Amino acid sequence: MATAALRNEFSTPFSIAAMLDLRIPSAASGDRTRLLAVSYMLPPDLYPQGIQIGRLLAHLPAEIGVVCGQPRKSEAGGDLYPDFDRRLTFRLNVAFQPRLSGAMATLARRFVPFYGRIPDEFRPWVSMAEAAVAAKLHDSGFRPSLLVTFGEPMSDHLLGLRLKVKLGVPWIAHFSDPWADNPFRRYEYLARFVNRRLERKVIADADRLVFTSQETLDLVMRKYPSPWRTKATVLPHSFDPMLYPLPARPQGPIMVRYLGNFYGHRSPVPLFRAIKLLLARDPQILRGVKFELIGQMPARMRMHLSLRSLPDGLVRLRNTVPYTESLTLMSNSDLLLVIDGPDTLSVFLPSKLIDYLGARAPIFGIVPPGASAKLLARLGAPIADPRNPEQVTAVLRLALGQAAARRAVPNWQPWGDSTVINEFDIESVSAAFSQIVQHTAQRSGLVS
Repeated sequence: MATAALRNEFSTPFSIAAMLDLRIPSAASGDRTRLLAVSYMLPPDLYPQGIQIGRLLAHLPAEIGVVCGQPRKSEAGGDLYPDFDRRLTFRLNVAFQPRLSGAMATLARRFVPFYGRIPDEFRPWVSMAEAAVAAKLHDSGFRPSLLVTFGEPMSDHLLGLRLKVKLGVPWIAHFSDPWADNPFRRYEYLARFVNRRLERKVIADADRLVFTSQETLDLVMRKYPSPWRTKATVLPHSFDPMLYPLPARPQGPIMVRYLGNFYGHRSPVPLFRAIKLLLARDPQILRGVKFELIGQMPARMRMHLSLRSLPDGLVRLRNTVPYTESLTLMSNSDLLLVIDGPDTLSVFLPSKLIDYLGARAPIFGIVPPGASAKLLARLGAPIADPRNPEQVTAVLRLALGQAAARRAVPNWQPWGDSTVINEFDIESVSAAFSQIVQHTAQRSGLVS
């Protein structure tokens, strides 16, 4: 069964190359790279992957055609770059709706073998998107000189496998998260086997591999022959300083905010428990302090006893807000929270942490050793391991004291080491990505 699933992934009923004669793209339009990008999520979807990839593409000096899913009308991410589509040569929206959603999808992923697991619920979209790309390229005459796919979802890379063969152009596979080794995805044995085979095919066939943290690169590439590692590089997420309001001294209560979603074992419970301990041991430190957690949170976390035992009004739970509003909330915070799961080592460098950098507000990380802890240490931010309740409590007390002291400083300055923060500015990250794109295309001989 697993072998058949893998074989079907690489067999298609038609040939784009036969339709378009695209094996050797023409360079008639000059040396400007013509990029075909595959990213299921793009603005206006208010989804971290879409925001980050939309930003990267919007700042890339290239002729770009994109294939993506149909934007969801209910989302509020269109305020990221309202002119995003005008920056593209074309945008091909391929509508797709997973068969199940909400609670039914959650139950199916838990109890139905393979559902949404090989690699995800977007796999049926791959064939639909391949056919749509063939028609679009035929009608538009767009001749890509480079292909780049962005996962999550990892089905984007399955489309890349097909387009790499059909178009005969170099391929960059970009991973925002691990695939087969992702601790947030629980695979059954056969599903894990198939995903490892699919991942290996992508790693082998791609001309260049991009990961958003060194820890993710190391985790994924440790399974493969050492020569393949030479194809891999790190390109972090980015923030756009032009989207933030001017830094200002926060007013009113001391505001401690977390912006982002909780899921899997990434939970706010270590924070709730630390607040409860502070109330018992040093309630004075919490006087005039408010906590806000903004984003999606499972009911089991909202109903957790550690939260329900806290005084009313101390912790406020809010739904997701539009993207630019989230940046304003970050900028007007006294302390921003990063919370990750209780792992021995975390490879994740959340995009929200990078967004925080642009706000220039102090950050407190409840994170295990790994990518986030390493960056926070470079910034001099307080860090506590979520597996250690006493440490979280002590460091939260320290961070709250620092936030209060910062309020009292007459010559208030934006927080953070500018040298470190500027590494994640979109101008720096976009320049690095542009070099990756140009180098990959030029090695193929398709761009002069």
